[in-house]
Amino acid sequence: MGKEQREADIQSIFHHMQLITRRANSRSRQLAEPLTLVEHSLLRFIADTPGTRATDIAEAFSLNRSTVSRQVGTLLDLGYAAYDATESGRGRVLELTELGSDRLQASAAVHRAAVADRLDGWSEEQISTFAEALARYNEADSQ
Repeated sequence: MGKEQREADIQSIFHHMQLITRRANSRSRQLAEPLTLVEHSLLRFIADTPGTRATDIAEAFSLNRSTVSRQVGTLLDLGYAAYDATESGRGRVLELTELGSDRLQASAAVHRAAVADRLDGWSEEQISTFAEALARYNEADSQ
């Protein structure tokens, strides 16, 4: 593969990743009570990272603490997240409420169904290869 082909392929990958994100946002809006991309991302992070605090979110997403504070405030106001009642003081631990968990599960189900639909007709080997490639791609950020 030449340098020009590599650059064209990278541009194509970037373009398709943008389409995936745009379509996911569009699907989210089809829910009765949709989550924004930010809400979905934060709720997923809180669900996947027990004991997380707003400062952990700011660090993980490379965001300013005040930005995260406003976004977390929205989650609290919507009843999607709450502070752990056993914690007090600054930097309290966040947890999903039952409503937040329900909304996140509904949102994720819509996205998973869309992925399953798009993979219809793919062989098990193709799906496995695609999953491995995505995992490898995402591992680059964790190193």
